[in-house]
Amino acid sequence: MSAHGDERQEAEPEAAIPFLDRLRSSLELRKADGRSLAVLVLDCGLIGRIDVLWGYQVGDAVRSRIAARLRAEVLRPDDILGEFGRDDLACALTLVEGPQLAVLAAEKALRTMNAPMFLGEDEIYASPSVGIAVFPGTADSAESLLQQAKSASTAAAELTGHIAFFEAGRASGAARLAAESRLRTAVAEDALELVFQPQYDVRFGQIMGIEAKLRWSDGDRSLVPMRDAIAAAEAGGLVTKVVSSLLNRALRNCSEFRQRAGLDLRVAINLPARCLLEPELPALVERALGTWSLRPGRLVLEIDELSVLETHEQARSAVQRLHQFGVKLSADDARAPLSLLFLLASLPFKEVKLDLSTAPGWSSEPRAEGVLRSLIELVHQLKLDVIVTAVADEAEEARLSALGCDFMQADFKGPPVDPENFVSRYAG
Repeated sequence: MSAHGDERQEAEPEAAIPFLDRLRSSLELRKADGRSLAVLVLDCGLIGRIDVLWGYQVGDAVRSRIAARLRAEVLRPDDILGEFGRDDLACALTLVEGPQLAVLAAEKALRTMNAPMFLGEDEIYASPSVGIAVFPGTADSAESLLQQAKSASTAAAELTGHIAFFEAGRASGAARLAAESRLRTAVAEDALELVFQPQYDVRFGQIMGIEAKLRWSDGDRSLVPMRDAIAAAEAGGLVTKVVSSLLNRALRNCSEFRQRAGLDLRVAINLPARCLLEPELPALVERALGTWSLRPGRLVLEIDELSVLETHEQARSAVQRLHQFGVKLSADDARAPLSLLFLLASLPFKEVKLDLSTAPGWSSEPRAEGVLRSLIELVHQLKLDVIVTAVADEAEEARLSALGCDFMQADFKGPPVDPENFVSRYAG
């Protein structure tokens, strides 16, 4: 981006003028000349985790390093950078010719923040997302522009490109905060319901396992992503308690299904890989298996956010310990880059989970089906099984069988249900 030095703040050094004051001044200039500016909020997705693992001083140093990169590689001399909260950085592009320039800046910021950083011998990566608010628009104050950009950055975290413009129709920040608070309360009180979805052997058409999932126990009755529940537990310092409760409840039900319904099934539990950083996790798993007298091979831990395994020796050590117990490990990360396949070749995982919702209509598109066939063959080359989710119907099931898929779970074969309904549906 080129500089536009005619609008430099000359009265005081940049560091001495608060971000909002400088943004207000730039906004008044834009109101006067009828031109545009943009505010970007960048969520690093990293500093809070560094605080927990290495301490606040290290977190501050990494945030300063990211800010320096943005100033050097993304921002122009008259653009403004401010720090808000632990993970958020705000940038004001004080003059833009249109929204596309804001998108270009956001893309450049993502590339800059996605570059690896080193803490000693550890290579770490941010998980950034960028929200954009533009003036003129629906906001006419510095505060409201910043609020809109923050709302957009929250939405961007759920998008493939990790960039989003503010949209008035999105859920408000207050509504999102209320939902997060509600989840934290439910997690702290162990008030989420455990439900189970069957998994089938595609080759033989038989039920071979179940996945334990969380669901609201009140009138909502919707499923709760395990990633969100663990994040809520982290916020309250409850990860060990929540994981222990989840393991024991799932294994207890698995034992009951064997005794009451004659179903000797494996049970799969999804865990974000950052749970592997909890020192007590292997011991929790070993105790839970002993409590419910289940063979370790009947427990499958589906590991999400596999990038943690690249950057943390502690996580890889936990994987090795769990493997030594006999627990099965499944890679369940639709966002995993190619480099992680090479990592899986050196770690004792037993299967890879593929989510077909990322490839709608694959069975009617020969090239898409070819990609899926190649993925299945590649996973089999690693001596791993393939389990797929989001299978639409029996026709897709037949295609998957022809492609060599091993296992699947799908709503048309059986949605998640509570333990009592599971026994009544699937008892021999």
